Amino acid sequence: MKNFITLLLVIIFAPLNMANYKCNKESPPRVPKYHMMEKCHRSKLGIAAKANYSTLTSCQRLGIEKKALALNFSPTNAVKEGDEPLEYTCEVLKCAEADGGLSLVNDTRYDYYSIYARPIPNVNATCVPATGMFYLLTTRHNFSQAVQECANISAVLADITSEQRTDTLAQVLAGASVDAALVGLRRTNESSFQTLNGDALDCTTYRAWAPGHPRRHAAQYDCALITRQRTWRSVACKGKHPVLCELVPGGPYKRGSIFASRRRKSNDTYGNEDKSSKNNKY
Repeated sequence: MKNFITLLLVIIFAPLNMANYKCNKESPPRVPKYHMMEKCHRSKLGIAAKANYSTLTSCQRLGIEKKALALNFSPTNAVKEGDEPLEYTCEVLKCAEADGGLSLVNDTRYDYYSIYARPIPNVNATCVPATGMFYLLTTRHNFSQAVQECANISAVLADITSEQRTDTLAQVLAGASVDAALVGLRRTNESSFQTLNGDALDCTTYRAWAPGHPRRHAAQYDCALITRQRTWRSVACKGKHPVLCELVPGGPYKRGSIFASRRRKSNDTYGNEDKSSKNNKY
């Protein structure tokens, strides 16, 4: 009888311990690293916060606090005699520059830093302030293909496990006139969904399942979509859908690489002008 009671307690509490383990093993939130991108340049993207700091470390801390994706910082002695005085030495930015650096301007008083230093985000990437850079693939893929397609651009399937992420990423879909897209949520057994980094959905309280979801037959519907209506739907992993990728921050930066496409475009323009002038000669 005693052995039976012991066995019964193990059966009852083992799943609870396993669930706690999944939650407890979560790694602490990743602290973003701001990589030096271009000296003597300042981004004119939207500012999340600004302050006067004498050290880069203090400016970076403000960036982390505000979940900034990039920052402009004016190092000590950067302002020379005759320069326009600075109101703020630190500007932390809502978004990061994409390929081409279209909002970067020459400014000897500032240096530009970003958490997206390598690879540089594609010009078609979408910035979600305080969240990250995302890329919507409208070509339809199944789950395995989607994972690979995201990896090809140094990205992962998007995390949707918070209300803020679900709301803002649904807006990304709506803006592109896409009804739904595959994301980084998958069921690993009969009842439990996990993010792609192994975090159990059971460890969070937020849910956005559409009515009737998640469907009961786990073996058939163990992947997930986010919809433009701010809901989640469980679907078959073999089904093909648009894909929402989340770009992974990284570095280090290769000097000048953010301007590579701008230079290529300029060279193509000059090349076409040269050809045109030659063709117009009599």
